[in-house]
Amino acid sequence: MSKLVSKITLGIDVCKQELVICDWETEAISTLGNQAGTIKAWLKSLNGPVRIAIEPTSHYHLEMVEQAHQLGVEVYLINPRQLVHYRVAVNVRNKTDPQDAWLLARYLAHESASLRPFKPQCAKAQRLWALLKRRAAVVRARTQLNQSFKETKLSIKALLTEIQHLLVRIDKHIQALVHALGWWADYQRCLSIPGVGPMNAAALVAVFHRGAFPGSDAFVAFIGIDVRLRESGKYKGKRKLTKCGESEIRRLLFCASQGARSYPLFDDYYQNQLQKGLSKIAAKVVLARKLARIAFTLLTNQQSFIKKEIAYSHSP
Repeated sequence: MSKLVSKITLGIDVCKQELVICDWETEAISTLGNQAGTIKAWLKSLNGPVRIAIEPTSHYHLEMVEQAHQLGVEVYLINPRQLVHYRVAVNVRNKTDPQDAWLLARYLAHESASLRPFKPQCAKAQRLWALLKRRAAVVRARTQLNQSFKETKLSIKALLTEIQHLLVRIDKHIQALVHALGWWADYQRCLSIPGVGPMNAAALVAVFHRGAFPGSDAFVAFIGIDVRLRESGKYKGKRKLTKCGESEIRRLLFCASQGARSYPLFDDYYQNQLQKGLSKIAAKVVLARKLARIAFTLLTNQQSFIKKEIAYSHSP
């Protein structure tokens, strides 16, 4: 009878120049240079099935993550926000690189059943996300420039024109990538939703193709637009968004909620949220969540949004 081999569980804390590694079983701490050649040699020296937990840190974790995945190592990207709460829960007071590596290893060892292994996107999909985020940065810069020079006599019209030309080029690149990835039909389905524009549609399709979601709840949770409840006995805590995942998709959905109100049924839905006592921002967030659920349903069923003709009766 073959003997069941347990997986080696490692936690890796990432720095720009160095990786700090903790073996959960032995609690041994080691360091490794954060360079491609060093990482490759270290991964090939590992014996037996291995799984690693790593906290995303800018782009410094990518070399380890991509090489480990290529060699068949199970990789888990741990949400930094969750790790902060986990540190408090297990009463870890100190925060050092070795302590963080140990905490990551412990988190994976105890919580692996509720975690999903990392699956990298293809290069084109990664470039699509990068362009969406860079476009958002350009839009923010344009807004800041407008506000900064609003009360001055200096003209920035030429600069704003160049920024607009840059945005047009970025938009063309994004649409070309959607075509190249074979997502154009899904892109059009998202565009059929009232309020959803080209960038909103591209982001929704990109998120949808990130992985297999069992339902719209999982899709909404992946976006981070689901609500965290804090209730105990008579205590009713304030509800807050989990804000997991890419912040840009949440921003785009929130923007789409404004345009979506041009469709009467969506505006009625928004007004109902206001009547419940929600603020205008909260009501827009609820509508944005509704748009995400609709997009997921359309993409799953390969359908387009069909507007309903609504006749409003006016009393004499």
